[in-house]
Order: sequence, then structure tokens, then C-alpha cells
Amino acid sequence: MLSTLLKIAAVTAAFASLLAPALMPAAAQDDEGEVAITLERTPCFGGCPVYTVTIYTDGRVVFEGERFTSAQGTQTAIIDPEMVEQLVAGFEQAGYFDWQDAYTEMTISDLPTVITSVTRDGETKQITRYAGDSSAPLALPYLETWIDLAASTDQWTGVSSWDANTSLMDGTAPVMTLQRTPCFGMCPVYGLKVFADGTVIYLGLRYVEQPGVRTTTVEPSQVESLAMQADLSGYFGWNDEYTRQLVTDHPTAISSLTWNDQHKQITRYDGDPDAPIGLVRFEEAIDRLANTSQWIGGAE
Repeated sequence: MLSTLLKIAAVTAAFASLLAPALMPAAAQDDEGEVAITLERTPCFGGCPVYTVTIYTDGRVVFEGERFTSAQGTQTAIIDPEMVEQLVAGFEQAGYFDWQDAYTEMTISDLPTVITSVTRDGETKQITRYAGDSSAPLALPYLETWIDLAASTDQWTGVSSWDANTSLMDGTAPVMTLQRTPCFGMCPVYGLKVFADGTVIYLGLRYVEQPGVRTTTVEPSQVESLAMQADLSGYFGWNDEYTRQLVTDHPTAISSLTWNDQHKQITRYDGDPDAPIGLVRFEEAIDRLANTSQWIGGAE
């Protein structure tokens, strides 16, 4: 059991750091970049990680851990400056600069607040979002997650950034999710969350035509049908992982299904011959349902 948990944790950590495969301790630089993006997560009633991360145009990342983080104080790293440009462009494309400056209605108390800022052509926009304000744009919490993934903050917080945002603003959990992790080559790296009302949230990370957050909708009946098919195929009876590596350097797919008061997540290394063919078909069906090719390019 411990071995299984360690393997799953390793795969999740890889997914969380896939935007920055060359992440390394920051070194002194002659030409310091300007601040491009900031993210601050404040306290909640429980043990929410409290920290601030600043990303500079030159790729420097500065993390300040305050409470409930694995690393306290200042931590630094470097990411690809091109990735920083993608982040800024992705926020702009999502409509960040047109949104309100604050979404702070407390319909539910004791949740954290997230404060982001993005600087574009000398203009800085800051948004304060209380996690319980359902009026905030649907894409906003996932853009916040994108910052965490780009900066690989999980290495300092000890919390998987992707798994942290499992719900819609009203607390509804996704019916199914899919993550595709890096391989040795240029495999598309992205995540999908599909909800019962037909809402689909995509977060493109690497080797995709459209990095960043996209949202779309499908017919709720399609979501229900796919969930029923996966259930009948035996999803809840399959192993939690299929990670035997007869051939190395392949990607890993992490799927989950929440249906009929059951929840299960399965990690499948693409190359493990023991994985049920039904599992592979379920992953492919999620891609087809979401029409992932519109964002990653080519065929799923």
C-alpha cells in the first residue's frame, strides 16, 4: 500500500512541475526582470497553505512560505522566460484584464482568499477572490492553479496544485478528470475536469497549441452516459495503478471517476500491458467528449 501511495505521489508531483522541467535554484543574474505575475493565498479556518509566489519576466520565481507549508521562508527557482510570456498571454486571452478587481462575497465563511496580479506592457491588474464567491469567473481559480503549476509551488507547499481545485465555485465535484503527464518527447501535457452539468475545464501546460485555461460545455446526458459506461466496464473494480514500465519515457494518464457515491482515481503508465483496455478507452472517451484536439492540436 505504501509503495502504491509513493508511486502516485511521484506521478502527481511530476504533473505539478511539468511546466518547469528545468526548474533549478535561482542564481544571481546581471539583468533582473520585472515582476510579471504574483499569487498570494491567505489563511482559512483550517490548515490551508499560506504563501506568496512572485514570478519575474526573466523566469525567476520567489516563494515566501508563511504557514502550513512544507518549506518556510524564502525559496527561489528559475523557469523558462518563454513560459512566463505564455502565462501573461494566457491570462489576457482569458479576459483577466476585463474582470472585476474583487470577488469577495462570503456566502460561505472560513475559506481562503486568493490575490493575483498580472503585469502586461507596464499595466498591472490585481484581482482579489474569496474562494466562496460564486460570482467569480469560472476560469479564475484555474488560472490561479496555473501559476502554482508553472512555479511548481507544490515542492514547497507539499500540496498538489491540480488536486486542490477539484470543484466548481458552488462546491460541486467533477464527475471525471484526466491528466496527461510529460514523456521523453513532446507529448501534450494537460488536464481536464468534466462536471455533471456539462461544464468542461481544460488546463493546457506544455506542447499544446493553446496553453492556459479554456472552458466549454457539453450535453449533461453525454457526461452521464460516459460515467455509466465506465462504471459498467468495471472502473471501480480495477487497480489503483498500472505503472509497470517495460519501455521507459512514455507519458502517464491519471483519470478519476465520481459516480453513484463512489470515487476512484487510477494512474496508468502508457506502456503497462496489464492495464485494462477499457481504461484506455475511458481516457480516450474523455478526450473525445471534451474535444481536446481543439486545444492541443491534431487528433487526441
